[in-house]
Amino acid sequence: MRSGTKKRIEEILRDYPKMDRYIHDRREELMFPTKSEDENVGGGKSSKISKPQEQMLITIDEDKQLKALEREQEAVEISLADSDADTNVIAEELYFKEHPKYQMDGLIEDELIYCGRTQAFQKKSKLIRRIAKEMGLYDPY
Repeated sequence: MRSGTKKRIEEILRDYPKMDRYIHDRREELMFPTKSEDENVGGGKSSKISKPQEQMLITIDEDKQLKALEREQEAVEISLADSDADTNVIAEELYFKEHPKYQMDGLIEDELIYCGRTQAFQKKSKLIRRIAKEMGLYDPY
């Protein structure tokens, strides 16, 4: 896997605990946009749908940023659900905590995970590959 792809997946993992808030905030932005003053006095017909509720639903449904956030959240959720307990502990400690207490060796030494160092790093890599594959970013190189 390319290093850029791996870094992107690690960023997604770090953002995962805040993902619900990001999605909520984006929906709020779409539902309550800031109004800009229309300097076009007079003018022709608008191509917008006249019903504001329908327009809002279409806007929310078609928003690329919102869809990307939802896709990232779903990819992490599916990948964690398919992972074992040790992998979930690794993700929780290394990515989800704002101030992690442990690194990989600490997790092993304090017996928070029950595998060796090599296997722990393999589990972490497998999780990253699984998320990348769920998002369609997987690159075998």
